[in-house]
Amino acid sequence: MTEQIPSSIDTTAANAKAGFFNRHKTKFYILLTLLAVICGSVLLANGFTVHHKDIPADYWTTTSALKGKLLDTEIFIGALTMMLVVTICLAIWGYWKLHSLPKKHAEHTGQAKLIFWLCTIGFFYNELWIAAILIVVTDWKKISAVIIGRQA
Repeated sequence: MTEQIPSSIDTTAANAKAGFFNRHKTKFYILLTLLAVICGSVLLANGFTVHHKDIPADYWTTTSALKGKLLDTEIFIGALTMMLVVTICLAIWGYWKLHSLPKKHAEHTGQAKLIFWLCTIGFFYNELWIAAILIVVTDWKKISAVIIGRQA
């Protein structure tokens, strides 16, 4: 006969593994990002030809010695290109996250679909995004009470 292992031991081990990843999730993401930038730099370096290797020795005399060595390597230019691509992607992602803020707070208005479309179209036309924010932050119950009170 085989022994049964209590299920509490199994769940404890699973929680310990999940807890380790959750505790270090940001570090893993940073490490994966750095690896992606390094691999992308090496891959992009194959597409660059920086100067020609027959530059005279006195060409870099007015600058630091390190500058000449860095600017003559394809991998450094590939790294700069990867950093530019990552920066542009992060800027677009941040812009999208900013424009999706009203969608997260749209449940209380009863106009979730309207706000979704205003935010999506407002990604290109900012005036519509401002309209979505105004719809979200407006207390429509108070406004309807005031309108009903004035009509009576």
